[in-house]
Order: sequence, then structure tokens, then C-alpha cells
Amino acid sequence: MSKNKPETILGVLISGGGTNLQAIIDACASGDLPAKVGVVIGSRPDAYGLIRAESHGIPHFWVDRQAFNSNDDYDKEIVRRLKENRVELVVLAGYMRLVGAPILDAYPDAVINLHPSLLPSFPGAHAVRDALEYGARVTGITIHFADAGYDTGAIIIQEVVPVHQDDDERTLLERVHKVEHKHLPYAVKLWATGRLKREGRRVKILPKHTGG
Repeated sequence: MSKNKPETILGVLISGGGTNLQAIIDACASGDLPAKVGVVIGSRPDAYGLIRAESHGIPHFWVDRQAFNSNDDYDKEIVRRLKENRVELVVLAGYMRLVGAPILDAYPDAVINLHPSLLPSFPGAHAVRDALEYGARVTGITIHFADAGYDTGAIIIQEVVPVHQDDDERTLLERVHKVEHKHLPYAVKLWATGRLKREGRRVKILPKHTGG
């Protein structure tokens, strides 16, 4: 998927606060993640993640869907911005839009999405709320390759997050975010170091390379 090399250039797509973007930026800065964020693209002009990008000197843009005749045209503009910044891996970090064929075709097996539930349970935009309303005893996080469906791509990493009896949406979401912040940079690192191998719906994590 990605050759083992010192630095992978990331394009991070966001719609909100960008806490997972920050986790990636921090992992890159610490040297734990052999990558750098080349560009941040927001689907909303008020996405705080764009301010995070600015504070770190990262190129950042809001792309207005209303300025384009179709979703495909919108996605083609995103691809143009990604290519302009030499992006190799696209990370959907709280990006509340379905990515279409222009992005998926430009980045085959190179678009990673993050979702706050144990897929296939509770797909969609309100996963934490849905888990609470359903009375689930556990929920979790899923990192997966994006495909043409909503939260249907091949799964890379999952981890369980327990639901406490006194949880509300805020408290549960806080615990979910902590797990996301741990695993999303790790999933990016696996891709960047060539350790992910997808076989249909199954994704294998290959062992670390040792020796010279």
C-alpha cells in the first residue's frame, strides 16, 4: 500500500473541532509517526480544526459545497488540493461527508476513516447517541478503509469502550475520543510503514520489519 519511507504526507479532512487532527499533529511532532500533515481541508468554514492547522503552519482550506454543481465536482476540487500538496494518504478525522469516486479512485486503499462505534453497529452521524438510546452495554471505535458506502469499508482497528450506567452523550463521547486519539495515529503509522495488507474485507497487520 505504502512504501516504507521516512515521511508520508497526509491530507486530513475535517468538519469539526479537529481533536483527532491534533492527535496526529502531536504524533508527527514527537517523531512517533513518520509522517507530516501536508494539508487540512474542512467541509465547514467554522471548523475549529482549520484554526488548529493555522496555528501549526499547515496549509488549510474550506471547500464550499455550494460552489459546485455536483458532489463529484466538489470531490474533484478536494483531490486537486490534495494533489497540489503531494498528499499520499487521506485521513477522514471527523469528516461528516461521504467521499465519492473522485477521491477513492485517486487514492485507492489510501483513504482511512474513523468512526465512534464498533461497526457494523451504529453507523452514521450520531453513533454515540444511538448506542446510548439503544441501551448498549459497550460501544467503541473503528478505523477502516473508506469505500463508497457510509461506514462500510474494511476494518483496520477496533477497540471496545464500555458504556457506564450514568453516561450521557458528553461523558461517553469523551471516553470514545480518548481511544480515538490513541489509535488513529497508530493506524496512520501502520499504513505509512507498509504494515497494512487488505484482502477483500479483511485487513492484516504485518509484523514490524527487523534488521537491515
